[in-house]
Amino acid sequence: MLGTEIVAFLEACPMAALVIDARGAVVFTNAEARNFFGIGDQPHTSVISDLLPDWPLVSAASQQLIVAGNGHGRDCHVKVMTWQSASDVMTAVLIEPETEERRAASVAREANLRLRYVIEMLPEAVCVFDANDRYVLWNEKYAELYPDIADYLKPGVAFEDILKVSLASNRMREVVDDKEAWLRQRMRKFRQPVSQEEQQLRDGRWLRHDDRRTPDGGAIGTRVDITDLKQREEWLHQLFDANPMPMLLCDGSSLQILQANRAALDFYGFGKATLLSWRACNMHVESETDRFAKALLELGGDCEARTVWRQRIADGSERHVLIYVRVLHEGKERRLLLTVADVSDRILAEAEANRLAEHDMLTGLPNRMRFYKALGEALRANDGKRVAVFCLDLDGFKPVNDTFGHAAGDDVLKMVAERLRGAARGNMVARLGGDEFAILMEAHAGDVAELAQGCIAAFKSSFLIDGVPVDIGISVGVSVAPAEGQDGQALVREADHALYRAKANGRNTWQMASDGYRHRNVPRRRR
Repeated sequence: MLGTEIVAFLEACPMAALVIDARGAVVFTNAEARNFFGIGDQPHTSVISDLLPDWPLVSAASQQLIVAGNGHGRDCHVKVMTWQSASDVMTAVLIEPETEERRAASVAREANLRLRYVIEMLPEAVCVFDANDRYVLWNEKYAELYPDIADYLKPGVAFEDILKVSLASNRMREVVDDKEAWLRQRMRKFRQPVSQEEQQLRDGRWLRHDDRRTPDGGAIGTRVDITDLKQREEWLHQLFDANPMPMLLCDGSSLQILQANRAALDFYGFGKATLLSWRACNMHVESETDRFAKALLELGGDCEARTVWRQRIADGSERHVLIYVRVLHEGKERRLLLTVADVSDRILAEAEANRLAEHDMLTGLPNRMRFYKALGEALRANDGKRVAVFCLDLDGFKPVNDTFGHAAGDDVLKMVAERLRGAARGNMVARLGGDEFAILMEAHAGDVAELAQGCIAAFKSSFLIDGVPVDIGISVGVSVAPAEGQDGQALVREADHALYRAKANGRNTWQMASDGYRHRNVPRRRR
């Protein structure tokens, strides 16, 4: 029924083999089958269901077979083959019991399949190496990323050999200047426990290589396209380092400066190392350092600049700045981005405008408005006591304008202002208009006479006008608070009345408002 060659083949088969005819009768068993079913070496006539109660099998895949002899199930691999013999349809059943070795190999194959499935699902290009730096497996994205080596990728090929193939092909994606140096550096980094490297491709894109060693000495590498990240970094570079506004990035807790852009280095005039060794408040003037630091530390969110701060730069000069603050977060770290706007010119312009509004343009002395403002402040500060007002008027000034012209008259008024500044001994001198001047003094009564006499004495010397000496005198009226009142307008009015009495008494004299008609004369120098 069975040919000699078939019998010889089945006898030599390492698997349990039995043959059944079309009716299911067992017509042959080899030694492995007789041992497997426990039927001994004697001839045995039975049907297949006597040996395998589960016959016919659902499939020929690996399954658990119920063996008739002991009724126990055994995990087996089964193969079923059917053929037409000369007289009948014959079926061979080959059975291989599961072993620990086969089970381990099967588990390994399944793990390998799962690993391949996992890496194919990853969005990155991934490759796996053994302890000898040879390829084990890689995903399709990796092969697509490197078309120049795709045909050479095979399990067991060395990573270094693949790099050499890529370099020799002149089709590699990376931008490489010195091939030998690049290969040495790449392999040195690859053999480190952890290696990260950014590499630009010929088409302008950027890749990040991330290689990490596994505990068995192998390695897993990922290749991530970071082109968008590099583009964002470039945009941030343009927004920060290339920004024309001075910008500082500092730690939100310590206020330590972490980065300074080029505009900040130029503005402050310090080297980068110096700035990075400072806190964000170190540039402020001493009186503002603690207040600025406190404001930054208590900042709850972004801050629009409203306060004008004073800072010092490398040359020692002072700058007025507005500072805009943005709060940033890097993970758990809090960062502050400071943008500095120099408003020194604006502040100086405003100060000059204020000065001009309160000062006489010809002589530079405080004007009437500034004088009355200072007088009010002095009365409030001194509770109306020890405040003296001097009203002064030039004697003999009109002929100067008539004889020499108004330009010469303006020059004389400037010289008068200088003489009064010297005589006032630090007290405020103001020009109320025309040839009328005023002095504000906070002093005792005894100082009043000395100052008044000093002003008159300052005009003993002649004024030179176009080389011609001209004598000009001055009359002074003085009022003192609280005797003549505690109101600024009243004090000026009383001093003005005293001035007119001084002029009526011969000019070039001074008169106290409280003296009534008594007056004091100072002899005038005669030419």
